[in-house]
Amino acid sequence: MEEVRELKNVLERVEKKLIASYHVYTALIYSAWLLVMGGYLLLNYLNFQWLGAYWGISIFGIILLTIHVHNRYLRERSGEFKLGYAWIIAWILGGVSWGLLFPGPQGLAFMISLGHIGMFISFEDYSFLIPVLTLVTFLRPEWALVNSLIIITYSLTALVNLYRVFRVI
Repeated sequence: MEEVRELKNVLERVEKKLIASYHVYTALIYSAWLLVMGGYLLLNYLNFQWLGAYWGISIFGIILLTIHVHNRYLRERSGEFKLGYAWIIAWILGGVSWGLLFPGPQGLAFMISLGHIGMFISFEDYSFLIPVLTLVTFLRPEWALVNSLIIITYSLTALVNLYRVFRVI
């Protein structure tokens, strides 16, 4: 009987670590985006001439990081295969809509919101304030506003995920 209790305790600790690791890796992705946004704002302030190259390299790096984290740590959370890659499809559709439908700050906000809806479908990532970004940016389409909202919502999402880690542990 003692062995069963000990096994149960070990399994509960492993379960807590798995739940905590999911939130840590989600916060890692949002923190990487915050780094990219901070770099963009700094380079923009310094009148860097190659912002397109910076975004290309940054987005490529973030995609590699996201795929690595998804394949290594989040795949179990993504449910059925059909829904598991909805986040990639949503981000691609968002990027295309930004380029074709809304070429300004509203397009960036729409892309980010659509991508997060796909992330919610794939692995129940509750980035609850990010779709609000679309509404606010459509009411007042300014680059400074959309950049500020991205930083605030991504920081809050990373903070909530890290809080969930400490709550689980």
